[in-house]
Amino acid sequence: MASIVENKKYGENHRVILKDKPVNSALFKKEGYVPGKSVFLIIRRKVKANKFIELAKGNKSIVLKDSKNKIVLIEGSESSINGSFNHYTANAKSKTNVLTEIKELVSMHLFESYIETGRTLKEEQVKSMVGKIKGVYETLFDSFYYESALKQLNELKKYKLKKGYHYERQKGPMTNELYKLARGLTGKLDDNWNPGDVWMIRKNYNMKPLLNSKSANELNGELTKAFKKRDVIPISLKQVEKPRATSSIIDPSKLMTQKLDLDLKFDRVDLSESFNNFIVITKSGFAVRVGFKASATTLNVSLEGRFIGAGFQTGAVDAKAYTKYVDEEYNYKLRGGGVNQSSYSVAQRELKEMFSKYKRLSNTIENYDEAIRLFKRGDKLVQDRFANLMSYMYSFLMKPKSFENHMKFNYFTSKKLTTDSSIYLIIQ
Repeated sequence: MASIVENKKYGENHRVILKDKPVNSALFKKEGYVPGKSVFLIIRRKVKANKFIELAKGNKSIVLKDSKNKIVLIEGSESSINGSFNHYTANAKSKTNVLTEIKELVSMHLFESYIETGRTLKEEQVKSMVGKIKGVYETLFDSFYYESALKQLNELKKYKLKKGYHYERQKGPMTNELYKLARGLTGKLDDNWNPGDVWMIRKNYNMKPLLNSKSANELNGELTKAFKKRDVIPISLKQVEKPRATSSIIDPSKLMTQKLDLDLKFDRVDLSESFNNFIVITKSGFAVRVGFKASATTLNVSLEGRFIGAGFQTGAVDAKAYTKYVDEEYNYKLRGGGVNQSSYSVAQRELKEMFSKYKRLSNTIENYDEAIRLFKRGDKLVQDRFANLMSYMYSFLMKPKSFENHMKFNYFTSKKLTTDSSIYLIIQ
């Protein structure tokens, strides 16, 4: 999200790129713009617009120039305009890890300064601190990262933490060995054991009770004790786009036994005509996006939990845990990696079963015959992905005796809640 509306910091010809999922994406597509690809220049001088796009009700506006030198006037609320663009950087996707580090450092510096000295750092102070670590950081710094971190800090204040902490990002000097131990005891990836982005550890706290743990239960129990005494506080951070942040303490040992205040009955499923993904959605809006990412040619399927329209994801579903769950609960083997001709036949048969039961499986694919035409028209990568994706779709729609229990498993796992995961504070 780019904070560009009435922001003098970003002047004439500053470049922005249309987000992958801009507000009212259909309006941009109607004008010939491509989400995630179309780049614009900000125009601050007075000019006559060639195009007009109204995103939402509001009294804010910005003037942009597109790649064909057309002047575009965009009107709406400040959040709808800012929420439709990112600042443009060459090879932006390759900088994802760097941008994540910047965001976490900004939050960490704000937390440390306020808790230890009572001072709330100004934006330029934080930018300078982050920029000193790696020169490129200062060029990638976005005011929105500071604004989001400030909201996170305001939410953290309610926990009334006293000074005297060491602050570090995940797997820093004091937590690296902890994560190594957790991987050995739980078999989980780092974030699936504890998604803490920033860790606060009392300077006089002895880490030995944690590091001497002999089992996952012992380790998680010791961390829970330390958390309740506010000796060790892992904090998972989500970018805050709303006016205020919210927070909650995620304690798997308690939450796993509580009844969810969510309607997890089936609402709909949307399969993409490229067979790149499908999204299965419940009545409550909780959904799981299942599909391909990372490498342009990967055949490995990933799963991501989210709430439709909420502006944030609940997190990745542990793919290994999901595969194991489907195998043990339904005696069904998910397809992943390389496939063969027999996999194509099985996948087509599975899709036919799903269309017979649900009738509607997509916004764009009307029936089974149309889906098969798209399959046959696709290249080998499309057909291989189709074969693997159908097994995952089948595991959601046809195998569970209780669809609600199936989605409950995905909800808990996406929030890093399993019997082997540990306590943390989330601010979002």
